[in-house]
Amino acid sequence: MSASLFHITFADDVPGAGARTRKFYLDAARVPLSLQPQTFGLWTIQRLPANELVAAVRVGRSSYTLLRRVSMRTLHHDGPGEVVMEDSREELMRHMPIWMAARGRVLITGLGLGCVVRGLLAKPQVTHIDVVELDPSIIRICGAEFMGNPRVTLHHGDAEFYRWPRGTRWDFAWHDLWTDDEHLQKLHFRLFARFMDQVGHQGAWGFPREIKRVLRRKFPNGCFLN
Repeated sequence: MSASLFHITFADDVPGAGARTRKFYLDAARVPLSLQPQTFGLWTIQRLPANELVAAVRVGRSSYTLLRRVSMRTLHHDGPGEVVMEDSREELMRHMPIWMAARGRVLITGLGLGCVVRGLLAKPQVTHIDVVELDPSIIRICGAEFMGNPRVTLHHGDAEFYRWPRGTRWDFAWHDLWTDDEHLQKLHFRLFARFMDQVGHQGAWGFPREIKRVLRRKFPNGCFLN
């Protein structure tokens, strides 16, 4: 594994983005009202009001949208399952590195509520976005707004094993998967390794600080976007 090819953006290494720039991406990324609250399969989309304190500190507006899924951990609990993602300000800020840095062709692993894609579409320097999503119902419901957009291609499959045409390359990749076990970061690391020779710069949501320190020691010549 060549250090010069191992480029990673870490989720909390937000570049020097001004308040107006941050607000621009946060507003662009949020879930539109056209994506209605609903339950489909194991998934539930909720739209919840935020009280005044939460709205100011965490959510950033008067309501926010959550994507929840029934999992093994919540199978015997009441309610719609655990929160997989949400479009609160606190959550979306974790994606700021890819919105600030991305240009050209971008690979996204995991669609979720589509927030990362919306933020990227707001940036004209991003020419095309490939999204790989395992669950066809997520593509059908959450991906509906992107179908027909010439800058977005939705791919149904497992990001770790999806077969791309020979010679496919991306300028940036952002890994934003969810798993119902405790091995998310191992999965993200395997994706880093898989796409190392096909992507100029890679990043992942929620990468732990201790792993970042190990990677920076192991790959001191790598390009870490801060």
